[in-house]
Amino acid sequence: MMERIKNALAEGPRAAASTIHYLYLARIPFLGWLTLFVLPLFARWAGRPLVLGAYDLASGGEAFFVGIAYGLAGGSVYFTAHVITNLCSKRFRLVIDPIVQSRIDKVWAGAIIVAFFVNILVAAAASKPIYSYSGQIAGAMVLGMLIAFAGALVAREISFRLAKNPTYRGLVWLGIKIGLRKQKGYLRPVSADVETDNPAKWEYEDGQIRAVCYTFIVIVAYCVITGKQVAPLVALMLLVSLWVLVLVGVTFFWDRYRLPVLLILVVYFWLAGFSLKADHYYRVWTRLRFDPELTPGEIVGRAAKEHRPVVVVAAAGGGIQSAAWTTSVLDQLGRRLKADSGGAYDLPRSIRLISGVSGGSVGGMFYAENFNEAQPDFSHSFQAACSSALGPTIRGLLRQDLWRALMPFLVTDICNDRGRVLERQWCKSFDNKFKPTAKLAEATLSAWGADALLLKRPALIFNSTIVETGQRLAISTVPITHGLIGETEFTQRYCAEISISTAARLSATFPFVTPTGRPTMLNTNLSACSTESPPPCGGGDQHLVDGGYYENSGLVGAIEWIDDALTDLTNPAKNPKQYPLPRDILLLAIDAFERPTDPEDPCQPTQTAPADKSAEVAHGVIYNLASPLHAVMNVRGTGQKSFARRLLRMFQARWAWQGVNIRDVKIFFEVEDPTNREEHVQASQKTQALVGKKPAGRFYIGLDPGKEPLSWHLRPNEIEELKKQWVGFNTASENCPDNYQAILDFFKTELANQ
Repeated sequence: MMERIKNALAEGPRAAASTIHYLYLARIPFLGWLTLFVLPLFARWAGRPLVLGAYDLASGGEAFFVGIAYGLAGGSVYFTAHVITNLCSKRFRLVIDPIVQSRIDKVWAGAIIVAFFVNILVAAAASKPIYSYSGQIAGAMVLGMLIAFAGALVAREISFRLAKNPTYRGLVWLGIKIGLRKQKGYLRPVSADVETDNPAKWEYEDGQIRAVCYTFIVIVAYCVITGKQVAPLVALMLLVSLWVLVLVGVTFFWDRYRLPVLLILVVYFWLAGFSLKADHYYRVWTRLRFDPELTPGEIVGRAAKEHRPVVVVAAAGGGIQSAAWTTSVLDQLGRRLKADSGGAYDLPRSIRLISGVSGGSVGGMFYAENFNEAQPDFSHSFQAACSSALGPTIRGLLRQDLWRALMPFLVTDICNDRGRVLERQWCKSFDNKFKPTAKLAEATLSAWGADALLLKRPALIFNSTIVETGQRLAISTVPITHGLIGETEFTQRYCAEISISTAARLSATFPFVTPTGRPTMLNTNLSACSTESPPPCGGGDQHLVDGGYYENSGLVGAIEWIDDALTDLTNPAKNPKQYPLPRDILLLAIDAFERPTDPEDPCQPTQTAPADKSAEVAHGVIYNLASPLHAVMNVRGTGQKSFARRLLRMFQARWAWQGVNIRDVKIFFEVEDPTNREEHVQASQKTQALVGKKPAGRFYIGLDPGKEPLSWHLRPNEIEELKKQWVGFNTASENCPDNYQAILDFFKTELANQ
């Protein structure tokens, strides 16, 4: 017994060192498996706002292709791990017993199956709340995985048959010519003569041809599956498959020379970055003329002269949640006001400006598009904003942008990337479904500005941020003339025209969903961008990202626009038509998330102060190292809100001296009782019971407070929540004003002044 203990203790350090060595060599397959395993867990908890929408599968057919993609990804992990396990003793001098090799292969297979099982559970739970549908999703995914595993068996059979085929000798000859004969772990001699270049005297090591055959199958599946619209998970898993196969091939070769794969990737992409086509571009073109009357003062002055209300909307950012919430609030608020006033209060025709950030810009775009029709149905804007665009965007990442990153010199249309794909999907969601007389795909900044000047459509501000300078860039249909320091107008910076969908996309460019882009000039209609050409006013090297980096509420753009209008109206030189000042302005601040905790906000519900537990919290070295970054992140959000709130108060106080009453109403996505979020599930359970189906109960992943979706996909229950909790006007405390009554009072005052 003591002898065995001594032997175990003696072998322990060597076994630990061998295990660490093996894990390092197999790090790419391990990271691939970790992605398969962690992604559904991430989607279920911490990453729910960004990832869970990808697991909402619309049909069994979609789940079938997801299963195939998962099977291919798992096969990539298994085959590459098998090659490393079998050949590490020959290439890296890490000796593993054949029996242990077999056990390691079984561990890899078991781990992959566990990851598949977790993905099936999350996909079934994230889809419709019906057991039969969940079973259909799970069954289709399993069937797809079995098909993929059959492809793995086909790859194995092809490799066996290939060894007896003349083509095999051709592959051996190719390996010899590119120098694999002198590299351990690729070719092995079949005789004692190791100096000959005769292909008949060499053969590939076990697993190499099998991995090549499997790579060929993955590439064929990639080309076939991505040729049509695919689910986001299909695209993601195919991407994992390709990267595992490619990176394992790179690490298997260079690890022998102690060259890290990360260094290789950094050097390659750095060199590829010297190609102008590696960058991302958005399309602008020459603007024929600038109307001198196209100013905020002209629009507000005309509205005041015609005794029309002046309503300004600030739509905060927050992905598709914000886009849908903005349209839902404006649509349903307009309907409610019209019904309560007997048709006297017309909210849509009273909105003079929508200042949006990120998803708020997208919602403002869809809402303003409805004004093309003689009898606009603003529910169309909500339906369009709820339409998923995640699948096409991820597909654009897998097709256009993957090859742009790997081989930028082959790019023919420099504007064709996943950002452009997202734009086209937005236009398709509206144009093809509702068939308006004027297409969203053809809408431009100047055309919508001309409509705003005639009071036919609200003016829009698509707030964005310049990466290189940190400035706020306002892409406005009606630009201001008195800009603040650190802010600029798109028309002033570039002297160019841009499409409305592109402006919305630039305002909602949140890396890494959509790429940062810089402008390139189109001189002939809207043809493909083949060469980089800067705008006439310069700035062609500046990239744009989400406006939320500068300010996420949209209030800054709205305040600046109103202030510019009122300043012009009070200046006789700027107001030759002697337009009157509006005496009442309503500012609607729409936020797509729950009201944040603010002790200075009188609308906060009364809460009992928690007991002080600071003495129980550990603040050691890790906390002190992370606290600077933590503080920076917290200051950014708090500073933005504080800045916008103080700017609004100073703005209101300034114009109160001129007799202009600026009322502000904040509209949050408030839910007083979180249990009400599952009402639609309970209703579906009753319906299922009536038709004899077994309800899903809590198997369905509902929408938790604070975990609203940020990606470009809404699940059915999330759409229902946006309909049900459309305003959140309920009084939170005795000191909190009735927001809806404030809006009614505004329109009542305006109607009395007419």
